[in-house]
Amino acid sequence: MKPQLNPMLPQVCISNYFETRYFFTWQEALKALYQSDRIGAELDRFIQYNIVMRDILRQKGIEGLLDEIFAIVPKDNISPLTIRYITKYWTEHPIADYDIQMYHIDDDITILGHTFHGLEGVRQHCEMTASMGSYLFCFPTKEHIPLENIHVGIIDKSYPKFDSYDYSDTRCYENYIFAREPITEQLILQYAKIELESNYCMVHEEIPTKLLPILYYVGDGPYMVLATQKSQN
Repeated sequence: MKPQLNPMLPQVCISNYFETRYFFTWQEALKALYQSDRIGAELDRFIQYNIVMRDILRQKGIEGLLDEIFAIVPKDNISPLTIRYITKYWTEHPIADYDIQMYHIDDDITILGHTFHGLEGVRQHCEMTASMGSYLFCFPTKEHIPLENIHVGIIDKSYPKFDSYDYSDTRCYENYIFAREPITEQLILQYAKIELESNYCMVHEEIPTKLLPILYYVGDGPYMVLATQKSQN
């Protein structure tokens, strides 16, 4: 199933390393999250990575959003630690004015008017790679499919290597950038100034809006998250 944010199609996504599910309402999704015993581990991502939840948070604040949540899942059924964490986080980190939406890595996603067929569809158009090590190393991608009016680049970082068992691990944390003009080293350096969250993630609440959209993939598992201007769905 490939959702678009359309009233006739599923609006809300919940995902972890094992599965991705879509729901027509956030209430249905929240019930499923609770019934799966994952609400403590995933409620924060559920709020941050769904446009519907972000809109409620933006309109009502964290206390108002929690009241809405407790009307579906009683407060006593959610860990006090989870509630304290979410309350503290969203009190100290005002929600941005743009959208962030979670998708399955095989979903079609529309970015700057072009529909990419999943994460692999993004990768095949990537024209510039910037890898973070002791410094940022940029190089053109040898094989990619060019697009007429959209340019794609990636800023990635290899998973940490702790011992010899990790040497064969080729996974990377991946941040994909999209622009109307060709991706250059100078442009990538602008993105490299974005504050990073854990796992080299550039998708959070402090992205300069001129640098949107950005797509993030943690390098493993079935989901990715896309940050776009509020006018883009």
